[in-house]
Amino acid sequence: MLKRITFLVIAIVLIKPIYDFGSQWYDDVMQFLNNHEVKIEDASFEVLSSVSSAKETLVNTAANALTTVDVELPNSVQTTEELADSFYYYLSRWETNFEIHYVGSTADIENIIQKAIDDAASRDQYIFGHLAERTIEYEYSSLDAKIKVHQTYLTNPAQEDVVNEKVASILSTVDAESMSDFQKVKFVNDYIVKNTEYSTNTAASPHSAYAVIQENKGVCQGYALLALKMLQALGVETKYVVGEVYTGGHAWNLVKVDGEWYHLDTTWNDPTPDRKNIVRYEYFLVNDDKLKLDHTWIHSDYPEAKSSKFEFMAQIDHAYEQDGVIYYSNVDDNNLLYRMDLNTGETAPLTNSRAQYIVGAGEWIYFSNYSNGAYLTKIRTDGSDESTLYRGEVDNLFVEDGYLYFSTEEGLKKLEL
Repeated sequence: MLKRITFLVIAIVLIKPIYDFGSQWYDDVMQFLNNHEVKIEDASFEVLSSVSSAKETLVNTAANALTTVDVELPNSVQTTEELADSFYYYLSRWETNFEIHYVGSTADIENIIQKAIDDAASRDQYIFGHLAERTIEYEYSSLDAKIKVHQTYLTNPAQEDVVNEKVASILSTVDAESMSDFQKVKFVNDYIVKNTEYSTNTAASPHSAYAVIQENKGVCQGYALLALKMLQALGVETKYVVGEVYTGGHAWNLVKVDGEWYHLDTTWNDPTPDRKNIVRYEYFLVNDDKLKLDHTWIHSDYPEAKSSKFEFMAQIDHAYEQDGVIYYSNVDDNNLLYRMDLNTGETAPLTNSRAQYIVGAGEWIYFSNYSNGAYLTKIRTDGSDESTLYRGEVDNLFVEDGYLYFSTEEGLKKLEL
């Protein structure tokens, strides 16, 4: 007898709402401008490199987490658990066509296969998140079954080699052993947000971790799967969460920090339209009560997140971090430029100017001053010597190779620091 069973694992199309958390405003407030003679150069045609050189030695935890262990499969399996082991073996190697010989009673063969598949898929959420359509055919007698599987994925072995190499390279730039769980989660959140544009316009599946890390584009599923991969490699206990928001299906993560579970939505921490290096923290280490205001999920499928320890992070926008201090636009206080000590959580305004596109170099902070026409402004990290550098609307600030770069109506400009 020949039966055909078709299992469909539909790739979840998870669409992020098109909105921007950042405030955009102008006012006519006039200020006395300090006269500073600075040299502003056109930089529109320069080729800029933002690739940091990786250390020669990779982080051990990352290398261990990305290693596949070779095992030998038996010629046949006799129990549901052994069948699940075989399924997992092939799924973990992204095999598209494989056959398993099952020896035993086939009276309940359909349920046996389904239970084995569910078991195998649940062993690794990264693999589970990349599963697509599956077709199973089997021939069987009363005590024997030959199971043929065609499994498709949102990725492939070559793409996963790239993911593993890039993740290891990225994590080699940090000292994981000296980092707290909070610092690890923040590093991963910031890396993904700063380097990814929310988009379905990708060559690879936008739902895959590969698209996010290789093409710097993707959707929430890819964001969450890459976060899962990176955080697990750093030794942070992490889960992949599937739920819904008002636009439909959505995916994010649960992470364990200092023994407590928190939600992390890297997609919703990434402003849309994309704002280059700008990171939000409204959905960074939040509890169930906060997240359920605009997210839904099957609560019984995941651990509870009850702590509000890190709720202070939600006020941060356009953040720049230096030596354990974050300089940021405070969304809870009219977007004034603030500073926060990450070790204590203490906050204080640095100036009464409204700031966006905040960057820094040495003892200076640079920003677009929305209390003064979005002019390019600088201020010392202690809040002194605030002055205007460029009298014109600027945005998308970044520092590289001793220069401050910023966008104007005339194009990209640069200022030697």
